[in-house]
This record gives sequence, structure tokens and C-alpha cells, in this order.
Amino acid sequence: MHIMNIRGNVRNKDLNLLSIFLGIAEELNLSRASDRLGLSQPALSHALARLRDQFGDPLFVRGQRGLVATPRVSVLLPQIRALLGHAEKLYGPGESLDLARLKRKVVIASTAYFETRMLAGFIQHVRAKAPGLELETYSLSGGFPKRELESGEFDLAVAAYFDEVPENFRMKTIFSDRFVCVCSTANPYLKTKRATADYLKAKHMQIEVPRGVFAPVDQYLKTRRKHRNISLRIGNFLTPGSILHESDLLLSCPLSLATAYKRMYALAVSELPFPLAGIDTKMAWHEKTQHDPFHVWLRECVERPDRRAVPN
Repeated sequence: MHIMNIRGNVRNKDLNLLSIFLGIAEELNLSRASDRLGLSQPALSHALARLRDQFGDPLFVRGQRGLVATPRVSVLLPQIRALLGHAEKLYGPGESLDLARLKRKVVIASTAYFETRMLAGFIQHVRAKAPGLELETYSLSGGFPKRELESGEFDLAVAAYFDEVPENFRMKTIFSDRFVCVCSTANPYLKTKRATADYLKAKHMQIEVPRGVFAPVDQYLKTRRKHRNISLRIGNFLTPGSILHESDLLLSCPLSLATAYKRMYALAVSELPFPLAGIDTKMAWHEKTQHDPFHVWLRECVERPDRRAVPN
């Protein structure tokens, strides 16, 4: 009931008059107040009349050297200053982002492919700018984490299998990669012409993709009514390099992943014998964080972790 009365008291009031009240109270001279407020004297006199009506008090009366404030003004003035100060803060640009002092947890839902390619550089950059951040990743296993992004449980989601963005979400491609073939430098496949027929005769390793997602290589081969011999399906990105080094298996994977394996083992990287569209990794977030300064910076860090600067 008290709230209802407050709403009723201000419903028919012109709150814009409060800044005029402040100008008159601080100048105690209609001419100077007129110049300060950018109003003509007739307009200022009209506004003063409305203020007197709203507060039921003359507020300012003429004196020998200008205006004299009534006792009611001394009560209203600090309250109106505080109210206008709060309004300025409310409609202002918001608090600046102080990354050096920021303490919070960031949760990114992602795939092992993103973590293998980008996470190390991302962590290094973020910690240099915002050492108080606690970083956590959550492994995606298919599907779009709509509920978690909407609730704020996840700050971002990153995956290559995202297709259409749901309503109230945004999505952006953060990097693209192309598929290649990687195998041991001693693999007999390298001594063939590496044509499609040679590729299909070879034995293949497949890094398992999330449920409901189909590997691009197999999607392509299916359209040509062909299939490859997958001898080993493996559920992680850590061990394929060592297995390839000690076996005659082929792995078709993004170039960045093949390059990472080649750094650790004696492996050879070659082109696929057929044209295959590249893979786009996408970052998704909820619309509610679109303009939040921290989330804007975070998304920029994920997109290009080695080139982001501290925001103004």
C-alpha cells in the first residue's frame, strides 16, 4: 500500500522540473539560472510556478539581492541533489571495467578441439590482463546449451557443430580450418598415389564426435556412396598422435590438430584426395550479455587471444 501511494504521488509530477529547482536554488537569481539552464526567463518563470504548485510552497521569494529560499528549500535541496545524482549514475555509461581487480569465474562450454587449438593462448592472455579470473571449461557432448547460457551457468559456448542459432542468442565464427590426412612417416599409404582409392583401402582412426554429429569426411563419402574402413574409434584428442606414430592408421582431422600431433611425433601431413569443405568453429552467447563490457572483452579474447587489448 505504501508503494502504491508513492507511485500515486509521482505519477502526475514532472521530474524534469527538479533540475530547474536545483539551478534556481544554487543561483538564487532568475537571470543567472536562465543562462545556466538554457531557458528563456518566461519559460523559467513558468517552470517555477509549476514547482510551487507541485510542492505547495513558494520556494523562492524576491529579496534585496535576488531570490530568498524558503525553509522548505533547505529540506528539499539535499534530497533533490541526491536524486539527480542517482539519475546521472543510472543513465551514465556504467562503471569502467577494471580487469586488474576483477574477481569472478568464467565458464566456457567447449569441445576438445577448441581446447587443443586455442585454450593455452587464451589462458595466457586472460591471466595477463585479469589475474583474478578463475577459468573453467565444460565439455560439450552434442546439442546447444541453451538453458545454461540463458541462466548464466555458462558464459560462452564454443563448438564446430553449432548450426542455427536459437532465438535470443548470438553466434559468430571465430576461426576456420581445413581437413588433412596425418599418419606415421613410415605408413605405406605415403608410397601410393594417395588417390581416393588408396585412401579408402587404408585403415583409419576416427576421433569420436558428439552424439548426433557426423564427421565431415564420412558425410562427404556418403554422398558419393563410398565408405572408409574405420579400424579404431577413439574418444579423446590426447592419444591419437602416439597411436598414429606406432601404427599404419590414417587420421583425417583439422590441419591445426594434425600440426599439433606432428610437433610431438614423427608424422606426415598430406592433403585429402578429394575436396572437402572446411570446418568453422563458432562461439555462441545469450543476448543478455551482448553489451556487457566484461563479456564483450571476453568474447574478443576468445576470438583472437593474442591481439586483444584492455578496453578503455
